[in-house]
Amino acid sequence: MKKFTANYLVSDTGVFLKNGIVIAGEDGTRIEFIDTAGDLKEIESLVFHNGILLAGFMYVKVNAALPFSELNFPVRSFISGLSAGSSQVTIQDLIGFGKQLQEQFQELKIPEIIYELQEALLANGGYVKEDIPGLFLLTGVDLPNLHFTPKTRLKKIL
Repeated sequence: MKKFTANYLVSDTGVFLKNGIVIAGEDGTRIEFIDTAGDLKEIESLVFHNGILLAGFMYVKVNAALPFSELNFPVRSFISGLSAGSSQVTIQDLIGFGKQLQEQFQELKIPEIIYELQEALLANGGYVKEDIPGLFLLTGVDLPNLHFTPKTRLKKIL
């Protein structure tokens, strides 16, 4: 088992955890997410990364999308346009969508963007989420303001 932490961790349910810990098997399969409530203590073999940790997942299209009203849901309508015609959305696609959302809706923070992406894909986009082995690190983000930047990259660490 391997233990990782970062400035932030996105749990399997999409919750943002400050200094959260993920315990994973050698193949990258998540075993446990630990919410430290932001109070990180030293643990044997814990590896710290600067950035935001995400577990591996993708979204697979299973149903037709439901339309959004442009006036009531401008963010979700924008997401619907990004994912139109895709039979699956990978974690790399999701981060690309997040960067585009950040450009269009500059007031949003990364936790809000990830929430909106998940809601748009799952609730109205006709997708289901599938966990896949792997652990990824978002680097080049503006951590104090929790914003994507043009330098934001996704790196596989396990």
